[in-house]
Amino acid sequence: DLVQEARRALGSPQRLRALRGQLAPLLRDTLVGYNYLFYAPPGAQVIRTNPLFVRSHDFIGSYGTQSTWASTEVLATGWPSNAGGRLVGSLVNLPYALAQGEQNFLVPEAEPALIWTDLVPQMLVTSRIARWWKLSPALVEWVALHIQYGRLSLAEAAIDEQRRQQVLEVLAQFGLPGEVARVAYWLEQGAPDRALNHVTPTELFMFARRLVQEERDPSDPLARRIQQLAAREPAEINYEAVSRTFGTPKPLLRASYRPQLLGLRRFPTLMGYSSRILAESWEANLLYFATLAHELYLRPTQLNLVVPEWTRLAVEKIFATHLEDWRAVWRSLQEAGAVIAAERRKELGEYLQASLN
Repeated sequence: DLVQEARRALGSPQRLRALRGQLAPLLRDTLVGYNYLFYAPPGAQVIRTNPLFVRSHDFIGSYGTQSTWASTEVLATGWPSNAGGRLVGSLVNLPYALAQGEQNFLVPEAEPALIWTDLVPQMLVTSRIARWWKLSPALVEWVALHIQYGRLSLAEAAIDEQRRQQVLEVLAQFGLPGEVARVAYWLEQGAPDRALNHVTPTELFMFARRLVQEERDPSDPLARRIQQLAAREPAEINYEAVSRTFGTPKPLLRASYRPQLLGLRRFPTLMGYSSRILAESWEANLLYFATLAHELYLRPTQLNLVVPEWTRLAVEKIFATHLEDWRAVWRSLQEAGAVIAAERRKELGEYLQASLN
């Protein structure tokens, strides 16, 4: 009884100090718990079902180790009562460590399905960074226009040889050589839809950016709209703002947790294993989700709520057959997008029907 204990301690410095000592662990657990809840990945289970998970956070580390200022890590598995299933170290790397601990609760829809161990935590961390409360609809539209212009350029390249050479030259700066060769093949065959399956949203955005910058007086209405929006609000609509708003944290590539887009080629696996560098080179999710939100007429602030759930759905739909099957992630995004769009249209239809009645 805090009130009763405080009354008893009035006029006694020793009792007040003792009461403060009793409250300190509870306050610490509360503050740590707030951090856990804020960065809890979508579909989190351990943090909600294990009452000792937060309280068992080990800031010091086991005997003979020094973890006081080390990055957060997952210690073993199991329950905290048997020294497993807890986080050790500081709170520096807490979002990624939570995602590591929770990723096994996301069950793939297809069996057997290969999912990269380092990729899923990176995707979950990226989705949990709340950054869209003050996002302008114009910036979301600007990103969506780039993706649409990239798709349109691919379709045009299937029937225009000069455009094809231009698109392939720009795409070669961002895409993997093997994937660019496949894109060239399908464009020559007049199948831009199949070529699109080999181009990620990041590559679409990057080469659309390069095409728009190279055309000073574009004839395409999408390119003109992109330039007009940037000229109208240059302080808010620029590529640095896109990088900051729709990028991913890169603690290994850039030694920073600040979200950013680098437009790098995807890293291959290392000696048959995935790595965080490989995961940090995947930057497509938020660009795709921004385009999807624009097409579904969602407010930018709604991204803070829907992106974590969309990410969970995309993770569960990943179905890769080998470690280099990166197109599986892109396919999962497209499958998740189709499900989300269908549900959104159903909701809008029900709303319109209710309003008419």
